[in-house]
Amino acid sequence: MLYLYGLVLPTTDVPDDVDGLGVGGVRLVGLGQIAALTSEIPEAEVIGMPAEVRAYTAVLDGVAAEHPVLPLKFGTAVLDEGAVDDAFPAERRASLAAALRRLDGLAQFTLQVRYVTDTVLTELITEDTEIAELRSFLQVLPTDTAYQARIRLGELIVQGFARKREHDVALLRDELAPFAIELQEHETELVEDVVEVAVLVRRTALTTFEAALEKLAASAWGRATFRLVGPQAPYDFVDLVGEG
Repeated sequence: MLYLYGLVLPTTDVPDDVDGLGVGGVRLVGLGQIAALTSEIPEAEVIGMPAEVRAYTAVLDGVAAEHPVLPLKFGTAVLDEGAVDDAFPAERRASLAAALRRLDGLAQFTLQVRYVTDTVLTELITEDTEIAELRSFLQVLPTDTAYQARIRLGELIVQGFARKREHDVALLRDELAPFAIELQEHETELVEDVVEVAVLVRRTALTTFEAALEKLAASAWGRATFRLVGPQAPYDFVDLVGEG
């Protein structure tokens, strides 16, 4: 049985240090204008454990560091090489090859920026008189009193973080604009999350892209933390390819 990770151009070299699922390593199955990244797995194996998700992304990200790749949906498997050929009929291969050529020379990075909560809260206390007064008022009361005042303070703080986030994300987008071929912003849940954004970048610009982010992170030191993940497969910029 063959596990399928993604589609690549037939000239792609699979890195030697990429460990996939099953046995025998990751190899290509040629399909004319394209090829499939595959590895052998036992027929009875059930795919879905966290370690298998990590192996799936490790293969795709390892190849994407140097080559364009179209990720297949996690868990895609077929019986044999003949079934790989059937899964991607000839009439689809030209458009898939064109999508791969569009991605040639590009890599996805994911940037996560998060506020240092105490620092931004100090800014809000300094800038907003109502927040400062409510906070001082509540500090001298028992924790089980002044319920409405506590609710109001929480609302003001959330609103304050939102204002700062809107301003800072706009500045960040301006800084990323010279490098980003495309941007996709992810939804975030925590009040201290500034942004999580996927950026499609030319590999030839990676040094200047990373240097620009390092400069931004240094300027925000103590106020926000930056985390850059990549290079990755372009999960956010293509529809995950399915069989057939």
